[in-house]
Amino acid sequence: MSTGHSARFFDEGSKIGRLRRACYDKVLDHERDGAIPTNGRFLFYELEQDGKVAKAYFKPDGTKRVREPRQDVSVALMDLRKLGLIPWEWIVDETREVVSWQSAASVHQYVIEAAQDARIDCWGGRPAPLVICEARSTKGVLQRITSEYLAPITATNGQCGGFLVTDVVPLLRDNDRPVLYIGDHEIGGPADHIEDNTRRSIEEHAERDIDWMRIALTQAQVDVDPRLLRLVISKTDRRTKPPRSYNAVECEAVGQVMLERILRYALDRLLPVPLDAVRVREDAERVAVVELLSNGRRL
Repeated sequence: MSTGHSARFFDEGSKIGRLRRACYDKVLDHERDGAIPTNGRFLFYELEQDGKVAKAYFKPDGTKRVREPRQDVSVALMDLRKLGLIPWEWIVDETREVVSWQSAASVHQYVIEAAQDARIDCWGGRPAPLVICEARSTKGVLQRITSEYLAPITATNGQCGGFLVTDVVPLLRDNDRPVLYIGDHEIGGPADHIEDNTRRSIEEHAERDIDWMRIALTQAQVDVDPRLLRLVISKTDRRTKPPRSYNAVECEAVGQVMLERILRYALDRLLPVPLDAVRVREDAERVAVVELLSNGRRL
């Protein structure tokens, strides 16, 4: 981008110019922190905490506008990607996916290619913890971490029933797999109900008590972090009559980098041996197997 185009694109005198600059700087912060890919939801929350965007837009009469600040953040991020200022793959959309299938010119070549990505069990023969996130956006950014540890991860995306029975329970039946749960911290709010319902449904259909650990957000984490204490907000549960208010700290308020650290710490504590030691052995075995297959007789 030329200097002139750059000046107009990041024009401090325009709302969109300032927002593009704020988004650009925030994404670069994530890249420096090793927290890539990220998603628009986490970036919006972090920008809101930094005072770069509002939580909502309001009309002169005090009512909310239909358009939300997160939509403008999405537009600014798209502008940055279209101009090549940030790579497309740095921003993920966990609400959509493409399903494709691996193949090769021959089974022999398929096995060679597959061997280059082969992983070794790092859990000593025991099932890896299942990470359950309340929000899809949280699952989207943490999936990279769980892939390193070979730990399954899912999101309930609020209250759900059939999905738990058909997809989650089979991972927890007839074994001692623990669960690491990540969700908003609320006192008497819907998030508590979501977690309680999720756990109750899973334990009922798995027919066992689950070693269930909420690793974020917890009251202890909120209490020791002055920043999170400032982010406590009041919400209204309109499912009750009359509507009931409760306090909450949304999971995204912690920030992606901190959530990644919390998850790594929890997984590292459960590992029987350090992950780095397993990966060293893994790399050596992959090289040896690929060499053996490459030099072997073809069918």
